Amino acid sequence: MNKKNIKVVCGIILAVLVVGAFAGIIYFFEKESDKANAKSISKQTEQTTEDTNKDNPGGLTNYVEIGDTLYKYTDDVESYLVIGTDNSGNENVKDESYRGTMADFLLLLVINKTKNEYGYIQFNRDTICDVKEVDSTGEGEGMEELQLCTAHWYGKDKEQSCENTVNSVSLLLGELDINGYYSVSMKDISSINHLVDGVEVKIEDDLTKEDAALKEGSVVKLTDEQAEKYIRARMGVGDGDNISRMRRQRTYMSAYFDKAKAMFNDNPKFINEAYKDMTDKAVTDINGNEASKIANMLSKMTSKGIFTFDGESKLGKKLGDGLEHAEFYVDKSSIIEVLKTLYCLEIDN
Repeated sequence: MNKKNIKVVCGIILAVLVVGAFAGIIYFFEKESDKANAKSISKQTEQTTEDTNKDNPGGLTNYVEIGDTLYKYTDDVESYLVIGTDNSGNENVKDESYRGTMADFLLLLVINKTKNEYGYIQFNRDTICDVKEVDSTGEGEGMEELQLCTAHWYGKDKEQSCENTVNSVSLLLGELDINGYYSVSMKDISSINHLVDGVEVKIEDDLTKEDAALKEGSVVKLTDEQAEKYIRARMGVGDGDNISRMRRQRTYMSAYFDKAKAMFNDNPKFINEAYKDMTDKAVTDINGNEASKIANMLSKMTSKGIFTFDGESKLGKKLGDGLEHAEFYVDKSSIIEVLKTLYCLEIDN
């Protein structure tokens, strides 16, 4: 694969990842590619596995600390954080007036190369966790317990805002290693929806305040404008809780996955055409070679699905502006159970 094609594949793979269809598109794309180039892909995949086993013959031990308990895992695991941002902030500047946007959507792709499986962890944006208060010059080491979404507000530029968000997620998970990030504005959901000419979903909340056609119980093929409202709406919608919005996001992911597969089946050039529409919309530290390797791995793996953490939602003043905002307190036992499933985590004796 030449450098230009790697960038094309990288872009569309990661763009589709934002709406949760990463694995499905890759699986379908690679399955079709196998027909034309089976030997090449098989050889590359086998070499990746061989290199992994050679580098980690006895299983390197990794440690995470959750609560007061130290855990370990020896499986070879990679993870990548997907961030969907809102419209706040002042990101399009290169000076100290920079302010990051809030992270509305957070999804961690976890690839367990030892078990030949992958899965996702979807985070509640209101999760209270440690956030590093980096200023607009890129300095500052102070930590504060704040909503996870605020981590992307801090930093001197878009890249540092992403890195700060990765750091908060890592700390929440006991300083778990995260290999990369991919961020895109949630306002680009309309563009992503447009790639597949709309997605059909059953409306599970009363969204008529956002759009009269989005009545609870109805089945609607979402227009580009409706898709953004369906995925992003929270205040004054249903119970107004971010957990309801997260459920809608998962519903959309599933429907998008099915639609994208069908479109690729009808038009094998769908991947490249979609990439052209999504160029220059993302901030990422995942290069083309890494994306290509991820694609090859996922095409041979089994999906474990999307996981969320249990916890308690309430109003509080952690944000420090004198107003009450939604706060979500994660049940640490839930974190442990999810990591046991995806990382084969166990107590370090």
